[in-house]
Order: sequence, then structure tokens, then C-alpha cells
Amino acid sequence: MNYPNPSERAISNSVLAVRDLCIYAALLIAIVLPGYAQAPDNPSQAPDQQTAPAPEAQPRPLGSYVETGGNYLTLTNGFGYWAGGYTRVTYDRGPDVLNGEFNVQREFGDAGAYFAVGDTHTFNSDWYGAFTFGSSAGGFFWPRYRTDGFLNKKWLARKQFITTAGFTYYSAKDVHRDRIFYVGSTYYFEKPWIVEGGMYFNVSSPGAVFAPAGFVAVTRGRAQHQYIVVRTGFGEEGYQLIGPTVSLTQFQSQALTVTWRKWIGKNWGFNVVGDYYHNPFYDRGGSSFGIFKEF
Repeated sequence: MNYPNPSERAISNSVLAVRDLCIYAALLIAIVLPGYAQAPDNPSQAPDQQTAPAPEAQPRPLGSYVETGGNYLTLTNGFGYWAGGYTRVTYDRGPDVLNGEFNVQREFGDAGAYFAVGDTHTFNSDWYGAFTFGSSAGGFFWPRYRTDGFLNKKWLARKQFITTAGFTYYSAKDVHRDRIFYVGSTYYFEKPWIVEGGMYFNVSSPGAVFAPAGFVAVTRGRAQHQYIVVRTGFGEEGYQLIGPTVSLTQFQSQALTVTWRKWIGKNWGFNVVGDYYHNPFYDRGGSSFGIFKEF
């Protein structure tokens, strides 16, 4: 099953997607109000790993912690299931927050492991940036390698508004490559609300496939108690591998993720994520559960 790139509808779909994203951007700016809230450790769940995940505006992580857990998701139309486990570590050492990830996953009948390391560096009270590099072993669905870079600027009197620009280069294990340009913003209201939104513009090759998309995330909660995050994503995808040499091409997709991060004790707790994803070829739904310990 191989879905070619239909050039007749690619331009039309891209124009409509850009129009919708512009409308969303205008609405997001219109609702911004004064306020401030403390940033969570990780307010937004990572987007779909199958399609060169969209970079998102990420507040600087707080403190050091280790988290480990697993996930299970079912897919419709005979695509089977996804299952796996992960471990993430974050270490705060002054102006730098070092992070690492190890993820073992089974998808579309194949299995492999992904690993990544990164650093979030604070330059001064207004600017901070992040860089991450990842690679994999096995699993045609994982990238051969990917790099992500972000630059963040804090604005307004209490630094409650953050703008972010980013770039991702994603080298898949087939012939396609993704170059993602990202712009986004995060606004911290009076506790306990955080509103986050962004747009990314993915140019995939071969074929210079243009796939714009966006997301909105709302967080309610506070550190050492709990966070609840609702995130919705929408837009186009350029390529999605469903086999070593088989891909879905140039299609619309939507996703909804709900995350609950709860502290049980002073420095430990659990993280539960419910995930739903839809594209024209299959639906995917399931959850993940993890335990974290701060140190």
C-alpha cells in the first residue's frame, strides 16, 4: 500500500491550512491577558513521533528528576498496536539543564530504540535556548538522526510572555528528510493557568512537500501538587512511514492529548497521558503511565 503525492491537491490543501493557521494566530493574540504563573517541568506531551515531531515552546525545566514508564495504543484498519517503554532524566546544574531520553517502542510490526541528549541553557534573565540530538537502533519508524534547536525570549514586566523560534532537521530511515521551521508563544496567567500555541512549517523532500500545522495547549496547576494539560494539534503531514519502504503522503491529521502529572509525596509522583490521533487512513488511541522522582 503506497500513497503517492497528489500534486493536484497539494497546493490547495496548503493554502487552506495556512489560512486556518493565520486565523488561529489572530485569535490566540486576541485572548492574551496580563498575569503570571510558574512553568511546569514539561507542560506539553511530545507530538506524534512518526512524522518528525513538531517542536514546541517549552518553558525551562525546573529541577532534576528521573521518570520511567510505558505506553500502549491501538490502531484501526488493521494497523495493529503500538507499545513500549521509556526513561527520561533531567539534571539541573545552574545555567544548564541537561536531559536524556531512552525509548524502546514497537510500531507497525517492527521494534527499535531511540535515544537523545540535550541541553537547555539560560543566557540571561531574558533569553534561553535549547539543543537536542537523537538517533536510534532498529525500528524503521524512528529517525536515523534528528537535531532540534530553539531560542526563547521573555517579554513584559514580569517575564510572563515567551516567544520561541526553532528548527528541526529529521533524517528518516527511508529517503525522506524533514526541515521544520517553528514559531510559537507561551503566556503565564495568574496561577494556575498557562496557554501555549505554535505553528510549524515542514518542508519534506523528495518533492519539496509543504506541510504546515499547529497546536494549542492549556495547562492548569502548580508545582508540587499537580498539572493537567489539554493539547490539540491539527494540520498537514508530509510523509509518515508505515513500513520500511511504504509511506502515507500529504494528508491532514488531528490529535488530542490530555496529561495529568500528580505529586504523591514531596518529590515523587506519577504522569498519565491519554492520546487520540486521527488521519484519513487510521485512528489511534491509548495511554501511557510513568513514575517520576525528583532529586
